[in-house]
Amino acid sequence: MAEENGEKTEQATDARREEFRKKGNVAHTKELGSAILLLAAAGGVYALGRFFFKNIYEVFQYSFGQDMVVLVREGNFTEALRFCAEKALILIAPVMGIAGILGAASSLMQVGFLQVEDALEPNFEKINPAEGFKRVFSLRAVVEAIKSLLKMGAIGLVLYFLLRGEVKQVPYMITFSIEQIIVYLGTVVVKLLGGVGAVMFVIAAADYFYQRWDLEKKMMMTKQEVKEEHKQREGDPMIKSRIRRIQREMASKRMMAEVPKADVIITNPTHIAVVLKYTDNLPAPQLIAMGADHVAEKIKEIGRQHNIPIVENKPLARTIFKTMKIGQVIPRELFVAVAEVLSYVYRLRRKKR
Repeated sequence: MAEENGEKTEQATDARREEFRKKGNVAHTKELGSAILLLAAAGGVYALGRFFFKNIYEVFQYSFGQDMVVLVREGNFTEALRFCAEKALILIAPVMGIAGILGAASSLMQVGFLQVEDALEPNFEKINPAEGFKRVFSLRAVVEAIKSLLKMGAIGLVLYFLLRGEVKQVPYMITFSIEQIIVYLGTVVVKLLGGVGAVMFVIAAADYFYQRWDLEKKMMMTKQEVKEEHKQREGDPMIKSRIRRIQREMASKRMMAEVPKADVIITNPTHIAVVLKYTDNLPAPQLIAMGADHVAEKIKEIGRQHNIPIVENKPLARTIFKTMKIGQVIPRELFVAVAEVLSYVYRLRRKKR
C-alpha cells in the first residue's frame, strides 16, 4: 500500500544526498557559529586579560586625565576620537579575529566545502507572494519561531542568574580603584560571555540534530524512485542483457576461429568438446576452445572441415571442461592423460603420411 500511495519509506541513496547537497540543502545551524563566537570571546578576554587591562587602563587615564581637559577646553575632539578608535580596534581585533576563524571552522565542520550549483540561477518562486505566504505560515516557520523564543528565554535565565549575585557588588564599587573596577568588569564579562556561549552551544547541538532529522525526512524516497535511480545508475536491464549477448557472440566467434589451429578435439562424446593446441613455445598443451551441447557440435563440425582429430575421452573431457578456462595450459596432474591423447594423434598423422 505504501508503494501504491507513493509514500516515502526508503532511506536516501548516496546520489539523492549528493543532489540535495548540490542544491545547498544540508544540515546546518547558525547557532553554532554564535556559540563559538561567544565562547571564543570569553576565552580571548580571559587569556588576554593583562593586555586588555593595560589598554583599558590607558583609555581611563586619557579620558579622565589632564590631556582630555585641555582638549575639551580647546574644542579639539579629533585627537580624542582618534585615540579611542585606535584603542577600540586594538581591543576588539584579536577577539573578533579568533572568533571569525572559529566561526568559519564551525561551518566547515558541519557541511565541509559546499558549492551550490543553483545559487546563480534565477528562482522566481522566491519572489512569488503565494510561496512567501506558505513559507511564513509553514511548519518550519513555526519551529523557527519557537526556537527563537526558547533561545531568548534560555539566554535571559542565564543572564538573570549570573547578574543576580553581581548586583549586590554594585554599591561597593564606589570604593574600588580604577584597576579594581576594570578587573571586576572583566570577570563579569567573561562570566556572561562564557555562560551565554555555553547555553548557545547546547541550543546549537539540539538544533543541529533537529536539522539532520528534518533533512533525512525530506530526502526519503519512494520505492519507485529508488528503482528509477538504480536503473539510471546501472543502465536499462534490457540494454545490458543485449550487450552481454553481443559480447558472448563475439567471444564465441573468436573462439571458433581458433579451432582450425588445434591439434586435437577431445569429446564426451555428445555433450562436451574441448580443443587443445601444442607448440614449441608453450610449456604444455593449451586449451583454446571448449563448449557444451550446440557449441560442442559446432566445434566438432569445424574440426571435421579442417581434418582436426576428434578423440573420445569422457573423463578427460569432463575434467578439462569443469576445471579450466580458455587460454590456460594443461595442469601437471593432467599431463599423462593429455600426453597419451597427443601421442595417439601424432601416430595417426605419421600413418597418414
